[in-house]
Amino acid sequence: MRLVSYMDPSGRPAPGADLPDVGVVDLSRVLDAHGVAAPSTVADVFRRGQDYQESVRRVLADVAGDDRQAEARGWVVPPPVALLAPLGERVLIVAAGTNYRSHVEEMGEEPPKKPAWFIKSSNSVIGTGAPVRIPRAAPDMVDFEGEFCVVFGRTCHAVTAADAMDYIGGYTIINDVSARDAFIAIGKATTPEEGRWAWTDMLLGKQFPTFCPMGPVVVTADEIADPADLTITTTLNGRLMQKGHTSDLLVGIPQLIEQMSRYFTFEPGDVLSTGTPAGVGMGRKPPVFMRAGDEVRVAIEGIGELVNTITGP
Repeated sequence: MRLVSYMDPSGRPAPGADLPDVGVVDLSRVLDAHGVAAPSTVADVFRRGQDYQESVRRVLADVAGDDRQAEARGWVVPPPVALLAPLGERVLIVAAGTNYRSHVEEMGEEPPKKPAWFIKSSNSVIGTGAPVRIPRAAPDMVDFEGEFCVVFGRTCHAVTAADAMDYIGGYTIINDVSARDAFIAIGKATTPEEGRWAWTDMLLGKQFPTFCPMGPVVVTADEIADPADLTITTTLNGRLMQKGHTSDLLVGIPQLIEQMSRYFTFEPGDVLSTGTPAGVGMGRKPPVFMRAGDEVRVAIEGIGELVNTITGP
């Protein structure tokens, strides 16, 4: 399934499903017509469990087999469809840093024993098509980081790598937009205290409003045959900036879930982002940062393309 959130005619977020050759289907209306309880959000689809998801799949298969009936009964959302961040509610977003070999090399660092991590503010989440706003507090070094993300389908805490894939509900994309102003201070730090404060400032530079574009969809896990065999690209104004492959992860998805779930309890709909490949603006010579009027696109095969424009402070 390709699950989305969209703006309904009343201006409220609503859960939907993107069906090839049909369009976006109103999940609430179509499930109600088939006697299946409607979810409140896409995250709620995962929260309700695998049996519920199978019921949703069966209904959507019937709809895909008769697209004319779907349109006649008002189940298809008329275009243009305004897609929102796909999970439809605030969720926990944990992101891995320095987890692609190529990105570690371009930043001139040594491969870490385990990836750095940070939490991305749920208040920074926007959907595809929404503008990323350059903050007045840090306007000069706003960077892009295309990332492949796990969406949890079950409560996940203290699981082993051998069992980790069973907890995945689906996959999506984020752009880990980052104000890099503190990067130079990290390299110039001469004491542990200076290093800690510079790293803290670097992480704060990832938390500005609109700095977590997500989407355009959540693709359920059954749709992705091998998450370790996907190409990810980021373009800026049509210029290819990042081209990586999930096989380049230093810590693979099962091991990453094992490491992070040792501390976090992930609930259905929560997100674990796996890191970014080489090609970020800060790693280029000269550096390339985003400016008002730019367009950034992150694409991952099997999921789609996350597209955002950049606006000024």
